[in-house]
Amino acid sequence: MHDTQPGHDLRAGQVEEEFGQGEPFPLLEYLQILWFRRKLIIALTAFVAIAGFIHVNQIPSIYTAYSTLMIGVPEIRVVDIEQVLTRDFSWGDEAVGEIEVIRSRGLAQKVIEKLNLLSHAEFNPAMGVPEKRFFDFLAYLNPRRWIPAQWKQSLRESIRGEVEVVELSEAERERRLMAAAIDRFLGRLEAERVEYSNVLTISFSSLSPVLAARVANEVPEAYILDQLQAKFEATRKATDWLTEQLAELETKVADSERAVELYREEHGLTKGEQSAVLAAQLSELNSQLITVKAQRAELEVRLEQINRLLASDSPRIETAAEVLASPLVQQLRNQEAEVLARASELSVEYGPKHPRMLQVNAEVNEIQQRINDEFKKIALGLENELELARTREASLEENLGEAERQAGLKSREAIQLRALEREAAANRALFETFLNRFKETSSTQGMETSDSRVISPAEVPRGASYPNRNRMLSVIAMTGFLGACALVFALHLLNPGLLSPEQIEKEYGVHAIGMLPRLPSGTKPHQHLLDKRTSAYVEALNSLKISLQLSDPDAKIKAIQITSSVPEEGKSSLALSLAMVLSQAGRKVLLIDADLRRSRLEETLGLAVDHPGLTDLVLAADGDPGDFIVKVEKFGIDFMRSGDAGYANATDIFSSRRMEAIVAGLRAKYDYILLDTPPVMAVADARVIGKLADKTLFVVRWDKTPRKVVRAALDLLRKGGSDITGAVLQQVDLRRYGRLGYGDSGYYYHYGRYGQYYQG
Repeated sequence: MHDTQPGHDLRAGQVEEEFGQGEPFPLLEYLQILWFRRKLIIALTAFVAIAGFIHVNQIPSIYTAYSTLMIGVPEIRVVDIEQVLTRDFSWGDEAVGEIEVIRSRGLAQKVIEKLNLLSHAEFNPAMGVPEKRFFDFLAYLNPRRWIPAQWKQSLRESIRGEVEVVELSEAERERRLMAAAIDRFLGRLEAERVEYSNVLTISFSSLSPVLAARVANEVPEAYILDQLQAKFEATRKATDWLTEQLAELETKVADSERAVELYREEHGLTKGEQSAVLAAQLSELNSQLITVKAQRAELEVRLEQINRLLASDSPRIETAAEVLASPLVQQLRNQEAEVLARASELSVEYGPKHPRMLQVNAEVNEIQQRINDEFKKIALGLENELELARTREASLEENLGEAERQAGLKSREAIQLRALEREAAANRALFETFLNRFKETSSTQGMETSDSRVISPAEVPRGASYPNRNRMLSVIAMTGFLGACALVFALHLLNPGLLSPEQIEKEYGVHAIGMLPRLPSGTKPHQHLLDKRTSAYVEALNSLKISLQLSDPDAKIKAIQITSSVPEEGKSSLALSLAMVLSQAGRKVLLIDADLRRSRLEETLGLAVDHPGLTDLVLAADGDPGDFIVKVEKFGIDFMRSGDAGYANATDIFSSRRMEAIVAGLRAKYDYILLDTPPVMAVADARVIGKLADKTLFVVRWDKTPRKVVRAALDLLRKGGSDITGAVLQQVDLRRYGRLGYGDSGYYYHYGRYGQYYQG
């Protein structure tokens, strides 16, 4: 038994490290996938493009005409009547308002009526004329057309139920028809402001280019006419209203002036002379009283300040305005300063009790006493002034009250007169204002001008604004192409099989040492090997033979297990073909059918089934292995069938010491021993036999065996101690593989380029 697990793990790790670092974005591989599926991509893109062409040509052409309108054009006014005719556009909310006026239902109705748009099917829902479209036959694919008309009518009646149908009047039908036409009209009309200007762009879309231009020109004209009508109506209403007001005001003015004259004559009042004298007298007394009150308040404040400073004996009294204005206080202060200076000089020569010092101090005290007396006199003077001011204030208040009483008695009748005069004057002023406004309004009636004008009329559009068929077709074709590419990548990602040796090496860390091409249907591999010695299949087997010999040059490889993950992988045909190739190379080869459950090699070789085989040899304690081997002359190999001891447990047989001894004995007689074992995922036989064999060949069917199954089978073999020399891709479609171009091997196996070297 050969346990090569440590060496195997080291080599597997090296392979994983070598092939695990692929390029982050294999662009070339993706391009090769797209190139391989180019027919599918072209077909899908063409289908989508054709369907898009049909769809785009079914869309009716819509034409859009544009006109521009300037708002807020300054106008030349004959007279100034701004309240009626002038509008100032600041392009704030006013601009939005003008756009809404253009898109108003009233203006839309005027345009519809003027251009008689109800005669066009695209505005009149009652006409119900279907538009003729390109490829109109596709409309029959609509499932709603398949429903019989009787069923539709029954459905409508069932939905309607017992609801009473109200017959509409002719006027109501016309109103609803116009409302529907206005909705369609406004859905095709657009108005927007040109940025940083007072210009509006008006656009209208229609199935007819001529009609689009007519409407785009008519809308601004209707807007300007609506402005003029609004101004004319405002002027007319203003004139009518002013006429009524002038008649009423004229009557009021006459009545109020007559009432003034009658009242003056009745009470013997002159025109304001006596009232003017009384008013002047009252004004004078009031002015004097205010002045005296101000003087009295000032004196009170000054007196209060002097008294407070005197009471607190504060030196701040010197800063009082009365003290500063007193010449006597200033003179005494000067004398005090001179005496203090003399006292300072004497204090240097004499002591404080010297007679001369006592005399000087007495003079200082006397001067200060005189200053304090003067302060008191100033305060007494302020008290006298305050008393005088109060007396004058009382006298003036008495005189003012008397004058007011006299004025009240004299002017009681004049009060009513003045009220009458004011009313008459107000009526006269209001009458004159309305008269001037009436003259302005009546003079401008019929001279209204619009503050808007068309600066660019709409032209008949030469091409459709919608749809942009070239752009739509380009987008649809590009979408179809990208969708086809996405589908190709999705199919590639959803494909569970393995397509190249590089994938096996990158994903599983196992070298792919061989790749056998697919043979024509019904061709037996061993017969093909005999008939066509220079075919691609034979060359692939020779390459596998060389790769097997070079997989571990230092080791003597004799016992080789050939297995797969699941049945139908082609492992038995590979075992037989490889045995034949090795035999043709002059090697002595023994092929052992170790699949005890589904043995097929003897049937392929056409041998009799009564010959003993492997299980019989294991159970025979002293049997000679040569008695259990059949010489197949046709293929040049020795063959040992699985045997007839079906009651024996395969795992027990392969794990027995007898089996180990048999394999060891056969190693001495043969150059190569090939063991065709059952699939790994089906039974555990291959994991047991893998310990007996020097190497294990793992067979994978190209583009079929699921990747997860391959990974699980390889993990089981590694855990069982099998030395996996490499994987072999079976039944490879060389033409397809070459087009896919996976790695360097893909270019080599491009069947169309290198097939001339092979015979079939």
